Amino acid sequence: MTFLTTRQLSFIALFSLLFTSAFSVVAEDHDHSGHMHASADESSADSATGSQTLSYKYVCPMHPQIIRDHEGTCPICGMDLVKQAFENDMQSPKISAGGGQEGLKQGLAIRTTKVQRTTLWKYIPTFGRVVADQSLVTHVHPWSSGWIKDLAVRSNGERVKKGQLLYRLYAPEIVTAQQDLILAAENRKRLGKNASSLIDSARERLRLLGLERQTIRSIEKRKKPLTLIPVYAKQNGVVSNLVVQNGMYIKPETELMTITDLSQVWVEAEVLPLQQDWIETGLTVNITTVAHPGQRWESHIDYIYPDADTNTQALRVRLPLLNGDEKLKLNMLTDIEIYGGPKRDALAIPMEALIDDGLRKRVVKQLDDGRFQVSEVVTGMQTKGAVEILAGLSEGEQIVVSGQFLIDSESQIQENLRRLMSVDTSNKPSQSESGFDQIDHSGHAH
Repeated sequence: MTFLTTRQLSFIALFSLLFTSAFSVVAEDHDHSGHMHASADESSADSATGSQTLSYKYVCPMHPQIIRDHEGTCPICGMDLVKQAFENDMQSPKISAGGGQEGLKQGLAIRTTKVQRTTLWKYIPTFGRVVADQSLVTHVHPWSSGWIKDLAVRSNGERVKKGQLLYRLYAPEIVTAQQDLILAAENRKRLGKNASSLIDSARERLRLLGLERQTIRSIEKRKKPLTLIPVYAKQNGVVSNLVVQNGMYIKPETELMTITDLSQVWVEAEVLPLQQDWIETGLTVNITTVAHPGQRWESHIDYIYPDADTNTQALRVRLPLLNGDEKLKLNMLTDIEIYGGPKRDALAIPMEALIDDGLRKRVVKQLDDGRFQVSEVVTGMQTKGAVEILAGLSEGEQIVVSGQFLIDSESQIQENLRRLMSVDTSNKPSQSESGFDQIDHSGHAH
């Protein structure tokens, strides 16, 4: 048995009061001709006249699956069942908020606006992450197997400049190649024309083993091989992924370190499916970050990645950014604003008017007779508090922008009643979702 606290009982009572007073669907509700419906029989009209037919059931305000043909209490929460009317047509239920009482509508904060055509500015607020510009990343590998000597870089995060010594390498293969170059140069006179080709081949072999041109010239001038070959940085940058220390034996497949130039970086931003239709390269982008309030960077979409995220279906776009002062650090999160120009003459509604439960998108329309009806819609682009409507609404229709959730809840209750009653009238027993109630045709609930 479930016990309710005083606070929970107070909330249930308040909800019941709102439920019964906000939507006048009890037997005393007035129709638009000024007559009162005293019973289900009096409210029913001849189908030949085309008028709508009302039926009545008793339903729990907190558990709409609990339905009776007579008065009683809810077996789940113990609340009194409320007499509920619904229309026996196949259209979406039309809900009356207080029988046309304007004061009650104001009390429920129901506000409406017109569906209209306007100019929507293509604008996407999203987020991004700073990553390295892959064209400015150097992976340092040895060109020959050997031993590390005189390692000049000792830890990750150190800055190096182009041409700075990184380490020296003792590699027997390189020493042998130097000796071949020196021997070919010494035998130049004896070999004659063939000497030039032998010397060029020896130089090329040393270049393929990673020696700089100035180092090769120094070897030829000295006429003596270098035991320790110097290796210099190819670019400015910051060292990362350092995996070697002095004296280690290394091979060509060993990545010794990575040098990343941070003077230019990429920002990778995500674009959700609703905005992907108009995303293209070249669009202007503003970038900000909480780490540097008040500062703004401008960029553009340089590349759109060909794959979407498996879970969110978001597309990644790449934004190149100059970062000479290196204020933007790798993996730093940023706020992104992508601008795509205007989309003119678009049918749109305020974003707050849209009800989206993840399965369907709905709005609440106000009809000419003052009642409300829930309608499904198909949406397009979303931008700055507005959403484009592709289907489901027409220009000039009135929709609810505040208080629509109460009306939508009432509409779902009406649909549940109609669904259960349609099963009931076809002589098929209706079993409630909770397993407590079943409506039979004798008017008794089991």
